[in-house]
Amino acid sequence: MAARKLTRKSCAPSGYPDSVKFYCGRICEHLFLFVLFALAPLARAAPPDSFRSHDLVAHLEQVIAWYHDLNSIEPSAADVLMRDNLHQTSLKALQLAFQFAWAEDALIEAEENRRNPAPSGNLQQSSAKAAARVDAVQSKIAQIEAQLQKATGGKRELLAAQRDELNAELGLAKEIQAAVQNLVTFTGAIGSGGGTLAAQISELEQSVPEATGKSSGPAAPANGQKATASAPQFSTDSAGVLGLVTELFSIHSSRTQLEDRRNSTEALAVSIAQLEVPLANEARSAIQQSNQIVGQAGSQDAAQLRAAQQQLSALAGRFKQLSTAIVPLHEEGIAVGAGRSYLEESVGVLGRESARAGRYLLVRLATLAIVIAVVLLISELWRRATFRYVSDTRRRRQFLVVRRVLVAATIALAVIFGLVSEFGSLATYAGFVTAGVAVALQSPILSIVAYFFLIGRYGLRVGDRVTISGVTGEVIEIGFVRIYLMELAGTGPDLRSTGRVVVFSNSVIFQPSALYKQLPGIDYVWHTVALTLAPDADFQLAERTCNAAVESVYHKYSERIERQYTQVERSGDVHLDPPKPESRLRFTDAGLQYSVRYPADIQHAIEMDNEVLRALHDAVTREPKLNFAPSGTPKLQ
Repeated sequence: MAARKLTRKSCAPSGYPDSVKFYCGRICEHLFLFVLFALAPLARAAPPDSFRSHDLVAHLEQVIAWYHDLNSIEPSAADVLMRDNLHQTSLKALQLAFQFAWAEDALIEAEENRRNPAPSGNLQQSSAKAAARVDAVQSKIAQIEAQLQKATGGKRELLAAQRDELNAELGLAKEIQAAVQNLVTFTGAIGSGGGTLAAQISELEQSVPEATGKSSGPAAPANGQKATASAPQFSTDSAGVLGLVTELFSIHSSRTQLEDRRNSTEALAVSIAQLEVPLANEARSAIQQSNQIVGQAGSQDAAQLRAAQQQLSALAGRFKQLSTAIVPLHEEGIAVGAGRSYLEESVGVLGRESARAGRYLLVRLATLAIVIAVVLLISELWRRATFRYVSDTRRRRQFLVVRRVLVAATIALAVIFGLVSEFGSLATYAGFVTAGVAVALQSPILSIVAYFFLIGRYGLRVGDRVTISGVTGEVIEIGFVRIYLMELAGTGPDLRSTGRVVVFSNSVIFQPSALYKQLPGIDYVWHTVALTLAPDADFQLAERTCNAAVESVYHKYSERIERQYTQVERSGDVHLDPPKPESRLRFTDAGLQYSVRYPADIQHAIEMDNEVLRALHDAVTREPKLNFAPSGTPKLQ
């Protein structure tokens, strides 16, 4: 009552009626009750040990991330047995981490309860009291309403004033009840949303079903084992340069992946050691306290012994709680250490494989370089020998072309065999590719084959006069696929260039149509000139006169023609009669017919033919015993 009177006097302003003072006092009283019942428990509650809770949650998140990292290692990064060991070790460490988390949660809760005992009132009690006060005020209003129906006069006015005061008090009580109920609802929402440490641990545990044994852990390694077993084993001994380079990149990637996992494992081991330090210190402190109590027990009375017994029992309970957290945490550290050993061993194995693959790669490259150097050396010796011992330009060109083809083919094969390791697959692939290329490039391939026939011993060379498919011309170039002719037109020996170039495929030599050309080294043709003398001409005189005329002209060109014949005799196995004029004399109805066949140099054939015709005409004209028959003058046939 003293408190109520003090509150009313301090809250009511002076100079107001007693009814206003009374209402103000009631309002202050209800506010005081609200603070007393609703806010006082929160003010007395000690804050939780958020630092240890935060470390514990961070540790669980780190272990879960580490577990997923180890189980995401690619099959190529470690062998089957190593991956299975890593999975089993990481799963064991994960389960021990949650065992430690639950034990640590119990330790934190017990410590908070010991330091901050539960208050006598809380929000639930405040809410119940606010509701009870609302009910009490409502019952009082009901009683006054019942009295008002029977009251009269001044008593009725007093009851009406009391009813109005209670209605105001009811409104305030309902406001207080609503405020307390909002606090209760908000606190419940925070608790149900995972704000407590136990809720966070439970939520993390549900995110990893393997930690509770709800999912089959070894399934992932088994699948990885099956995939690895089905993959072909890489053989460093028989691998080519490309295979070794690919393997080196693969080993580097796998090694980097394992080193990252090893670093995360070392970080986790450091975190476990840091978490283990305060627990170990507290356990040592409990042991020291127990030793001190036991040491002082001999000089104490019964009451002190009972107090010492209670202290020892408390220390034993606390030590038991500490051991339930220390043991799984220490075992977790051992499991993480085993995983680190497995990772270090895998990194070492990959390092040795990388060094071995690097050595074999250097050997392959050195071998390939030596082979190419030897081929180039032989090519250079071939070139020098060709220029030194082969004097014929055409034959020298042929040797150099063959040299280029063989050197290019040898180097290509050496590079292919050095780069590729699977020769069986390469041969099969090359067979299919060759068949397709042979069908698609039939004509070009046939032309390339014909090129080697054209440059053969009795083939074509630049400057030869040939006739191909009815076209006569001089060869100006012989390529791998085509042959180029300068077209010649005219009749008999009178052939002149038309200014056009005729292109034939080299495969024309495989066609049924004939290809005409002169023998190599021979650059002359056989021409025939005929004339007819009168029937009374002397046979012997006519023969001597005409032969002498032809010989006088042929003697001018005989040296060039005989030199060509000698060259053919030396370079070829074909036997030819020496080229010289051949004459024939016979009687016909028109008279005595004389014909002579003589070799004519192609470059001077026209000049030689004109001289032969003029010499025969002059010889017959000068001899009085010889006369031409009608229309019997010399003619070129």
